[in-house]
Amino acid sequence: MLSLLRMKASVSVFDRAPGKSNGFARLRQLAMPFVYLIWLVKNPNAKLYLALSGGLGQFIDWLYVLGSRMFGRPIFVHHHSFAYITAPSLLNRLIFASLRQQIHVVLSPYMGRELVRIYQLNAAKVRVVSNAAFFSAVMQPATKQQNLEAPIRLGYLSNISFEKGIGEFFAVLAELGRLGVAYKAQIAGPIEPSAQSTFSSLLASSSNTTYCGPVYDDAKRDFYDGLDVLLFPSDYPNEAEPLVIHEAIRSGTHVIACDRGAIADILANGAGLVVPKSAFTAAAVERIRAFHADRVELRRAQNASLEQARRMRDSTDGHLSALVNEILTDAA
Repeated sequence: MLSLLRMKASVSVFDRAPGKSNGFARLRQLAMPFVYLIWLVKNPNAKLYLALSGGLGQFIDWLYVLGSRMFGRPIFVHHHSFAYITAPSLLNRLIFASLRQQIHVVLSPYMGRELVRIYQLNAAKVRVVSNAAFFSAVMQPATKQQNLEAPIRLGYLSNISFEKGIGEFFAVLAELGRLGVAYKAQIAGPIEPSAQSTFSSLLASSSNTTYCGPVYDDAKRDFYDGLDVLLFPSDYPNEAEPLVIHEAIRSGTHVIACDRGAIADILANGAGLVVPKSAFTAAAVERIRAFHADRVELRRAQNASLEQARRMRDSTDGHLSALVNEILTDAA
């Protein structure tokens, strides 16, 4: 967003990142809102674009909001966290009370509806801009190789932790093995220390499963290209709009995920299966068994994933352009 705005207007940045945890950094964070007030006086047509913090950083955000309200300046609040949807706090309600008539940029229709419901925002001021807008246009990838006799190819790409569902991933593999469904599984991502011992044991006891380590750039693209289905059993309460799911459907990979954040909106139109955490293992096994038995249906599902990725990117690109123009109207 910063790059897009800077292409068309002069932009001043007030960095609210906490940085190093020392006294000077904390004093700087408290002083910067007063610098912002001086900046408002010098820039009478300025607007505030605020990437709202998900937690205690809202104490600092609130100072910028109060300054903008005091001078009657428009505020554009861009939401990237579901923390204040899954567990609304007194602090959340305090800052949102000052923002009910401002523009709110959300990741998905569901996120917008929940913010309106919880905080009584003006629904007419909500703008939906998915993270899909920040990807390049979707190109038709090379057709994934299909061998009717080959094991179905499954993948997991995330931080490897219990909260992100690594236990459920191995539970799916174990049940597939019990049912005689041939699979080849790949796991990628950094391992959280608390999960290291259990992960190593599960990996050692699971057949046809490879750990690839963290993957980036070309290695990540190769990872997706080698999958039929990505499993995303995350139960992280503040899961928002995981980029890994966008990346997977852009490669034509079908996704099976837990219902968190904006995931259901990403995987609409047959792009994937979204289920509650409690039903994940059974639902994933049933879907994978069906794909293993009917590769034509698998191909149809993968095409639906690709088309959804293209649909989201093309539609939300227009939403992003309209938002940038709205921010910059009379601001140049």
